[in-house]
Amino acid sequence: MNKKWFIGIDVSKKTLDASIFVAGELINRFPHVQVRNDGQGFRDLLRWAKDQGVKANDALFGLEFTGYYSDALEQFLSGKSISYAMLPTTAVKHYQRGTRDKNDKTDSAKIADYLFRFYGTECIKLRVLPSRAMQQLKALKSERKFYVQQRVACENRQKVARSDQEREGLQRMIDGFSGEVERVEKQIEEVVASDKEIYANYRLLTSIPGIGFVNAVNTIANTQNFTAFETARQYAKYVGVAPSEHSSGTSVHWRRRPSPHADLQAKADLSMAALHAIELSAEMRQLYERKLGNRPKDKDIQKKALNAVKFKLIREMFSVAKQARNFELRGPDKARAEAHSTEE
Repeated sequence: MNKKWFIGIDVSKKTLDASIFVAGELINRFPHVQVRNDGQGFRDLLRWAKDQGVKANDALFGLEFTGYYSDALEQFLSGKSISYAMLPTTAVKHYQRGTRDKNDKTDSAKIADYLFRFYGTECIKLRVLPSRAMQQLKALKSERKFYVQQRVACENRQKVARSDQEREGLQRMIDGFSGEVERVEKQIEEVVASDKEIYANYRLLTSIPGIGFVNAVNTIANTQNFTAFETARQYAKYVGVAPSEHSSGTSVHWRRRPSPHADLQAKADLSMAALHAIELSAEMRQLYERKLGNRPKDKDIQKKALNAVKFKLIREMFSVAKQARNFELRGPDKARAEAHSTEE
């Protein structure tokens, strides 16, 4: 369906800045409004758009991926059956049209202009709100991450505690955070079991040697059950495993390397999975040793070798999910499993 109006929204913790694209007008002169980032603010936004002559059903709203801050707005727009698209932050950050000024009003106007310029192309994809189970899974994953980080911080502090009283207090906090982690994990298990599609992919992922509860849940939540990323390499770049290119013209050619702006927690969890996979799978161990080459003690080479194992794990997760079949052992792992079965 063709859209007549394009409204860009810059989302922050407390406010929303919205601008309406106007053909032939300068970006910094687009109609603009600022409202609160809550239910009343969302209603005020639609009322303002109506006053500007905009019909919500004929408009396309656009906003950047901002995680938690935009969740309520997404649910509101979906509930009203209003079309909207989510844009990567880099799309707006490097958008060269209009002014070079950087503020919330300008960002919302750039989003509106971007929607108009690229609507109908692969750059703009209408957003479909994830299922309720997926929303719960993402929220619980984030909550678990918080408790784990706090527990690790207490454990690190406990190592340098200067008194028994301080150590005991930190231990009580550690025990408390551990209890919260267990509680959240039980809730995650209930959510996973409640959704057939999520549960099916969870079972498939955990059939891969090295992939357990944490990494299976992380991958399902981050990929929205393998719908948000088309290829394993795209997701590998998202978690900072696969390298990204940075070049321009004939003079700027940086060495390909993983982005520092990745999901570092998911990457750290994958590191643990890779270490377990090396222990459990002869195929992964051979890959790791081959990447180490003749410099097994070189720290940089070790990181690259472990990265290769993580990337292979991601490829295997996407493979089993796309094919809807359990992971099949290959090579020496298959022979060892068959030999073990024969002995039994």
